[in-house]
Amino acid sequence: MATIGENLSMASSFGWLDNDDEQRRRMLEVVDLFREQGTIDELGIGSIRDTLANAMFPGTSTLHTRLRYVLFLPWLMRDASHKRNPNEMGAEFRNMQYRLTESLLAGGENEGVMGNVARRNLKRLPGDVYWSALRSWGLVDATSPDAYYRRLADFRALKQRTAEPDDVDAFTALATDGIDPDLPPPAPDLLRRADFALTPHEEEYLKDRIATRTRGTLLAWLVINQPTNASGADAANFPWEIANRDELPEDLGTTVEHARRFSEIVQGAALVYNLALARRAGRDEVADRHAESLALWQDTSAPDDARSWDRADWWALITRHNPQLRSTTRDFIERWIELAGSGAELLTSDQAARLVENRERQIKGARARFVNQAALDRWSGSSGLGRLDFRWGNSIVHLRDLYAARAAA
Repeated sequence: MATIGENLSMASSFGWLDNDDEQRRRMLEVVDLFREQGTIDELGIGSIRDTLANAMFPGTSTLHTRLRYVLFLPWLMRDASHKRNPNEMGAEFRNMQYRLTESLLAGGENEGVMGNVARRNLKRLPGDVYWSALRSWGLVDATSPDAYYRRLADFRALKQRTAEPDDVDAFTALATDGIDPDLPPPAPDLLRRADFALTPHEEEYLKDRIATRTRGTLLAWLVINQPTNASGADAANFPWEIANRDELPEDLGTTVEHARRFSEIVQGAALVYNLALARRAGRDEVADRHAESLALWQDTSAPDDARSWDRADWWALITRHNPQLRSTTRDFIERWIELAGSGAELLTSDQAARLVENRERQIKGARARFVNQAALDRWSGSSGLGRLDFRWGNSIVHLRDLYAARAAA
């Protein structure tokens, strides 16, 4: 029978392995994020963007497509676990994910199917992309598929060595496979013909699971409270545009308002950055285009919002969710808010141009376009101008899948 010491030692090794996979997963997510059009973090505000996104929509990713993937993956993981060792389990799980792509295409799906073009050349499989959701929403207890299979194999080996049945607690711990026991049963013919439509049972399960595990967030609230403009021609493009925003609890309403102000105010800094680069590159037509956009931005409510913003409450929110925020990032944002609300003519402001130039040099060093002619020559003429929506675009697709299943029930 395994001793307590053996169990503690094994648990420690699991933690080390899990942490190693967690670091790898996070690094891959960051790499993929900067490949996404419109999300390039030229001015180093990504940490604040992600802090707000995680606060409102925990577990989500900019690479997510459709919600039913969070059920497909545990089903496939469990099926692949019949293999003899972790390497074979992992290989089988990867192969099943390729087969899932073919199954979804055979089922008539196309939009949102991961690998619908790359097929078996797909590098980032759904199991990597959706792992944050599986963990955050409590469907799987592990930091990566590989960590899951290593732990499962070790538990099985430990169970075989545990001959004494009188240790009830140990036996119970070994009985779990790390997948939520309340997970709905697999879809029939999953790897032959599948689709993204949730069954009533699956919708009820995911609604309860997400609402419970993300309680107190905008995601949890929207799972229960469907806005009338979740889809259609007047669909909300940002979380602050939902039709039932006035019904939000006070704390959520405050978070959404802070997100709105940050998104709209920091847009001006991106415009100043692009205008300054265009002028540095001597590209007059590009500069005229950015100057026109910046002039339009100064006529919006953003400068007034900068002046009236309760910044003490704003920074309290950010610090609460991200106590490790760099002081240089906070200083840059503070200086930009002051400048944005000062009434200065940003089109001709040397102070504004210096602020964004110094910030780029601070975060990029010798690679900064303001000091690296080769980097400036490669510049497309527009960079980092995408409006921050804090993963709303991905989250609302998941919510629509829930709402559609609810309406069809």
